[in-house]
Amino acid sequence: MSAPLLSIRGLVAAYGHIEALKGVDLDINPGEIVALIGSNGAGKSTLMMSVFGRPRARAGTIWFDGRDITGLPTHHVARLRIAQSPEGRRIFPRMTVAENLRMGADAAVESSEAERNASLERVFALFPRLKERIAQRGGTLSGGEQQMLAIGRALMSRPRLLMLDEPSLGLAPLIARQIFDAVRALNRQDGLTVLIVEQNANHALKLAHRGYVMVNGKITLSGTGTDLLARPEIRAAYLEGGRH
Repeated sequence: MSAPLLSIRGLVAAYGHIEALKGVDLDINPGEIVALIGSNGAGKSTLMMSVFGRPRARAGTIWFDGRDITGLPTHHVARLRIAQSPEGRRIFPRMTVAENLRMGADAAVESSEAERNASLERVFALFPRLKERIAQRGGTLSGGEQQMLAIGRALMSRPRLLMLDEPSLGLAPLIARQIFDAVRALNRQDGLTVLIVEQNANHALKLAHRGYVMVNGKITLSGTGTDLLARPEIRAAYLEGGRH
């Protein structure tokens, strides 16, 4: 088996005196979709942001493709072709769809015009709605379209690792399903490695090859998506009567 693309060991991170991550271990292998599930405040988003050094690790290491990136500045991490679609989308509302996508290409690695055009066509093939809205300001898009734009912006950097933070949050079930289908297509067709942080455990674990459960800043369970879905404690905590 190949070495992990992303490997996190003993990661500790805090906001002031509040310790958000308490010795986290996590691996993502090339070509995998890995889901990280847990309740609000469990530390899921903090773990994802720690890869980019926000917040910086107080202890532990983060390895990407065999390189220790624990102390790297955020823009250096992005140049390694790690891309994130953040919680809340954080698109540029006054910019057009085209300008938002261009920002994604500019934020990471240098690329030729041909590579940028190829990335743009890839995004439009995945999300045809964005091509229809190419000249529209981001802030006037629907919630689902803004989520498509946030993911498309991340894809413009031609990432080796795509990190998605709560991509279904606030979306109608049909639109959320379209987003998950797009992630599945990226993985199956392009072999893209994906880390997805989700409260919607049912969708996330059905999508993922493997999953981790985070509680109070610690990983408490891990396994295949199928195995985790079958565990009674997962069903009780995250599925039955909850979001599904």
